[in-house]
Amino acid sequence: MKMINDIVEHCVDMTCNEDAPKDQWDIKALNELLLHIIPLQPVRIQPGDDKKVLIHRLKEEAVKLYEAKEAEFTNSEQMRETERIILLKVIDNKWMNHIDDMEQLRQNIGVVAYGQKDPLVEYKVQAFDMFEQMEAGIEEDTVRILYNIQVERKIEREPAAKVTGTNRDDSAVKQPVKKAAAKIYPNDPCPCGSGKKYKNCCGRK
Repeated sequence: MKMINDIVEHCVDMTCNEDAPKDQWDIKALNELLLHIIPLQPVRIQPGDDKKVLIHRLKEEAVKLYEAKEAEFTNSEQMRETERIILLKVIDNKWMNHIDDMEQLRQNIGVVAYGQKDPLVEYKVQAFDMFEQMEAGIEEDTVRILYNIQVERKIEREPAAKVTGTNRDDSAVKQPVKKAAAKIYPNDPCPCGSGKKYKNCCGRK
């Protein structure tokens, strides 16, 4: 919630001068900055708006939108775990990039000596600015990803249709399979018991 509030305030501060008339506020730039991170409806100035009222209204809309996103999860603990995972991944990515940027700054800081500036002082100033940019980037990326994350729902397949008919009737009592009678060859004894060969007795038929 703090990240969301910080982003709303920062975007409004960047585009809306409190001392300037409302018609001079850069609402187009505000929408470009804010809606890129928090997918709200396009901002429009209302008759009773001043800067504080605008910030308060945008914060309320942003919180309601985030609560709607949280409602997509089965329970609040799933959302908290998702927040932890996303935040850690964003911090890890931003920190690794920050280390690379600091190394480049260290290698190139000697150039400022040609401009009659103290390299150590300039290094501290630029390093501090880069750290603040990293923190702002962590907030923006974390909030943007969480607002746009999609909850995958497990789809259970419907049971396959049962077979309603087959070529055989399984409900009938299965009869034992009868073994086919042994084949009688022409020179075998005739099964009638005459003592003659099958070909000379019953086999003659």
